[in-house]
Amino acid sequence: MTRLSLRTLLQGAGDEVLRECLLRWCGDGQDCGKRALAKVAAAMEQEQLVFQRIAGLPRKLQDLLEVFFADGGAVRSVQDLFGEFGRSFRSRFDLEASLAALHREAFVWVVKDRRWASFDSPCWAVPSELVECVQVHRKKRQRQLQDVLTLQGFLDARFFRERGDGDQQKAADHARKIYKLYTLESSITQRLQRLPKPVAGLVDIALQRHGGIAPLADLLAEQESDAPVDLGFVGKSLEEAMLGTTGTLDLARIGIRPAEDAVVLFHEVALLAIRRRGEQVTPTVDQELVCGGDLATNVGRFLRELQQSKVLFTADGDLFKASQKRIAGLLLPAPGGFVDEEQMLDLVYRFCLQRRLIDRRGERSLRPTPAGLEFDRAGLQEQVRMLLAHFVEDRTLPGEPFHQTRMRRVLLRLLRRAEPLQWQEVSVLPFLSRNAYLAQLDAPKTEEFFAARFQGGAYTPSETLQQMCWNLLVWVKKRLFPLGLVDVGLHGGRVTALRLSQVGADLLDAEPAAKVGGTRCAVIVQPDFEILVFPGDDVHEVVHLFDRFARRTKSDHVHQFKLEQATVVRGIEDGLSAAQILQELTDRARVPIPQNVLYSLEEWARRA
Repeated sequence: MTRLSLRTLLQGAGDEVLRECLLRWCGDGQDCGKRALAKVAAAMEQEQLVFQRIAGLPRKLQDLLEVFFADGGAVRSVQDLFGEFGRSFRSRFDLEASLAALHREAFVWVVKDRRWASFDSPCWAVPSELVECVQVHRKKRQRQLQDVLTLQGFLDARFFRERGDGDQQKAADHARKIYKLYTLESSITQRLQRLPKPVAGLVDIALQRHGGIAPLADLLAEQESDAPVDLGFVGKSLEEAMLGTTGTLDLARIGIRPAEDAVVLFHEVALLAIRRRGEQVTPTVDQELVCGGDLATNVGRFLRELQQSKVLFTADGDLFKASQKRIAGLLLPAPGGFVDEEQMLDLVYRFCLQRRLIDRRGERSLRPTPAGLEFDRAGLQEQVRMLLAHFVEDRTLPGEPFHQTRMRRVLLRLLRRAEPLQWQEVSVLPFLSRNAYLAQLDAPKTEEFFAARFQGGAYTPSETLQQMCWNLLVWVKKRLFPLGLVDVGLHGGRVTALRLSQVGADLLDAEPAAKVGGTRCAVIVQPDFEILVFPGDDVHEVVHLFDRFARRTKSDHVHQFKLEQATVVRGIEDGLSAAQILQELTDRARVPIPQNVLYSLEEWARRA
C-alpha cells in the first residue's frame, strides 16, 4: 500500500502553507519549518483529535476521505477516483471541489512526485501519520468489545496480539493452552473464592442481578454494606484473578446505552457461575402456567370464523370493534394475564396477514387463502414452527429490534440445550443469551448499521444492558409462553421460573417426548357427549386435534370437550372424516364409546 509522510507531501512548501496547516491541526500558526511539521505530525497521531476533526466535516467530505483510508491506498488520482466513485458527485468538477475543500482543512495534499502525478490527472494523498492513526484505532475497535467481555479477548489483547516474536504459531499455541487452563471449572471456582471480601460481594450481586455486567453505581446501591469501594481496586483484583475487568463500556456506537464505571465478569466466568447457580438452586413454584398448543388452536378458530361469517375491516386495516369483540370471545385465553383477549386477537390477526393466510377482499372483508386452509389442516408442530419464525422477527415489543431479534435466536439455541420440564430461575436464560450475543457480536457491521441513525443527530441509544435482558424476558412471556414452548412458574404471584415445555422439547428436538412422559393420552366419552382427556406425553397434539371437531369446555389437568353436531360438521368440512374422528376416540378410549354417541356421529356425518 502506497503511503507518503507529511514531511514528503509538504516538501518545499512555503511558510504560509505550514502556518495554515498548523492552525488547522493545533490552533496555533506561529511556528514554521521543521518545528511546525513535527507538531502537525504529532497531532495527526492523536486519536481523539483526529476523529473529532473528521466528525466535524460534512458527510460528503467524510465519505470522500474514507476512500483514502481504504485498502486501495492513501494516494489516489482524480481520474481513478472519478471512475470508481463518480456516481457520488455531480461531475468531475464537483469531485475536484470536494478535494480542494479537504485540502483547505489540511487532510489531503497534491502529490508532486512524478511517479504518481500526471498532467491530465493530478494525484492527492493523505499523510501516512493520519492513515495509520485511523487504521490502528479501527483495528482496535473491531475487537474492543470482545477484549473487554471475554477472557479469550482479554488474554489475547494483553499478552499475545501483535507480539514481535518470530514464531507466531508457537505464540498462538501457548495462548490456547493458557486460555484452556484459566477456563477450567475448578480453576474459575478457586479464583472466585480467593477474591477479597468486598470484591466478592460485588461479584455476587453482579452475577445474580445483572448477569455479570453492571455499572458500579448500581452494585453499590444494591449491596448491604456501606463500606466505600474503589473501582481501581475492584478492577485490579478481577484482572489479576483473570475473572473480569472494569472501565467504561463505549456501547453507544452499537445502539446500546454506554455503561460508565462498569464491572464486567468475563463471559466464560459468568456462563459457568450462572449455570452452576441454576443447577444448584431450584426456584420455588407455587403455580404452574401451561399453554400447550392453544395459540395454534386460536389461529385455526380465527380462520374458521372467517369462513363461516363475514368479517369486515376498516380503512386502516383494523377489524371493526364489533367483530373484534365477537372473535376475541371465541379464542382461548392465555393463563397468567400476559396476553389479554385483544392482544391475543391482534397476535393472531397480524400473523395471518403477514404470512398471507388471509386475504383482504372486496367490500373490506377477510377470507382465508389456500395457504390459510392448508395451515389449519397442518399438524401442531408445523403450525408452531411457523408461528415461532414469525415471533422471532416481531418488532412490536419493547427493545431495539436489531439486538432483540438476534438475542432471541441465541435464546432459542440455549433453550434447545435445556433439560425439558425442569424449572430454572427466570433470569438465567435472558442473562446467558445477552452475554453470549455480545461476546460474538460483529462490532464493525453493527456500528455501520447504527451509523445512519447518528447522522441525523437526533438518535440516542436508550436501552441499557439490563433492559436488554428484561425486554428479552417480555418476549418470552408474551410470545414463547402463549406459543407453548415454555411453561411459567409463579411464586407469590410473581414469575420466578421458566422451563422448556413438552411442546418446546418436541419442536426444538431437545428431548424426545416419549422420554419426558412415556404415557399416551386416554379419553372417556360419556353418554351426554362430554369427552374427558387425561394427560399423557402427547396431550397437546390430542387437544389440538379435538379442537377441530369438538367444543372445549375446560382446560385443566383434565381437558373437557363437548361433541356437538355443529363442531363435528365443521371438522368434516375442514378435511377430517367421520372414520378418522371415530378411530381417534376409539383408540384412546378407556371404556367403550356409548351407542348413542356412535349413532349420532354417523348421523351428523351423513348430514355434513
